Amino acid sequence: MHFSIPETENLQDKDGSYYQGYHVHINGNHHCTLRYKQLRHLHDQLKKLFSHDTIPEFPSKKLLPLTTLQLEERRLYLEKYLQSIALDHRISTSTFFHAFLRMAQNETHLSSDDQKIIHIRITLPGEEVISIPVTPIQETSSVIKKVAQHVGLPEELADYFALFIQDANEFNQYCLVRRLLNYESPFLAVKLSGESASLVMRKSYWDSTYDDELLKNPIGTKLVYNQFRDDHKRYWIQPNEQQLLSLKRLIEQDKQHEVMKLARQIRFYGGVNFLPCLTDFPTARTPVSIYALNKELVFCYPDLTERSFRVTRMRSWRITTIVQEHNVDHPKLELSFEYLLSKDRLQWITVDSTQVIFLSLCLQSMVEELMRKQQEGGSPSSSSFSQLADEVIQKLTFLGKNGNLLCISESTGKTRITKDPVKKSLGLKESIRVRFRNGRNHSFEEARIENHAFEDIRDEDL
Repeated sequence: MHFSIPETENLQDKDGSYYQGYHVHINGNHHCTLRYKQLRHLHDQLKKLFSHDTIPEFPSKKLLPLTTLQLEERRLYLEKYLQSIALDHRISTSTFFHAFLRMAQNETHLSSDDQKIIHIRITLPGEEVISIPVTPIQETSSVIKKVAQHVGLPEELADYFALFIQDANEFNQYCLVRRLLNYESPFLAVKLSGESASLVMRKSYWDSTYDDELLKNPIGTKLVYNQFRDDHKRYWIQPNEQQLLSLKRLIEQDKQHEVMKLARQIRFYGGVNFLPCLTDFPTARTPVSIYALNKELVFCYPDLTERSFRVTRMRSWRITTIVQEHNVDHPKLELSFEYLLSKDRLQWITVDSTQVIFLSLCLQSMVEELMRKQQEGGSPSSSSFSQLADEVIQKLTFLGKNGNLLCISESTGKTRITKDPVKKSLGLKESIRVRFRNGRNHSFEEARIENHAFEDIRDEDL
């Protein structure tokens, strides 16, 4: 998760008093607005769950009203605090932290009138649109299971799919914006993304061998087959002439399993196509189209050449936020990855794209899937959990803006948070560095992610 607090707002409480609201953004989107005391309460809850030594220091409370300079310092400290705890995988993947973020999102964006069953529209592979009854605060994984139940997909296969936000670009072409995770409500996520945004369900994994499990089930077969047909229509895959002829024949004969067997041989199958952007490789401001595939990024250049960048050769990557004085409300994002071009040569390669956050999350999920498959096998989301005691869970609370305490373990919308699974770190080690360029025109922060899959490279891989 990429946290930022780009701005604050002076808000009025019901009793007429004023307080500072901190607009918390996650992965480039406004997620919630929190008070200082709410973040302090979160800190206190984290200390109950995890070792005091591993929780970063929280900005201290001041007795006197804060000056303008002190308010800005507190904003920066709180931003750094959230970034720090997000880099701890025990925290950022815990059910408690996800529940806290969902409750904060609900409090910020929902009124008391919104706490009722509503229907959300989700586009399935094959462009079939279904309507699913949910509560506005229902988490992503629960909604996916409802979709699976609606279409007749066995619940154990639901983890093979994910929900994404899609939206139209300036050319009225639909593209994937981001994948929804369990810290957010799908209803709110699509509502806050704009009128043209919609929810779509797609496969959640990169390695096409996971198709085998879905192809054992008729509903799973229909879904992966329809997604392949959708991606073919979008030109996200590139079959050669012979493959095109074979596809046409097999599709006409409705031999879905044979089509999917052929699909694995087709260039870019199972990947994500990003909008055209710019890179500094091989030279500055080079136009490029990027495909994210299993274990690699592929850069496609205007002269029809390609360059593959394997995720196991990326030692680290980082997101850089550049704020310019003349355009403060729309900061520019860049992604850079440190790549092993040859045995003794590492080079930073930068991508300037409107989809930087999504690209970074794709890299992260590639590494997690790669490490998970090496360590455990199983489904795309299988992982080992360490359980927290019931007596600990029962004591966890969320502090509302009005000072009311809500129990995390109690139902907040037909969803009960039970024993807290804390995922093991799967191949990623993150660190945060904050720097500012001289002058007022530019400032940037860097979140650097070190890739443990890089350590598996041997001489024969180069």
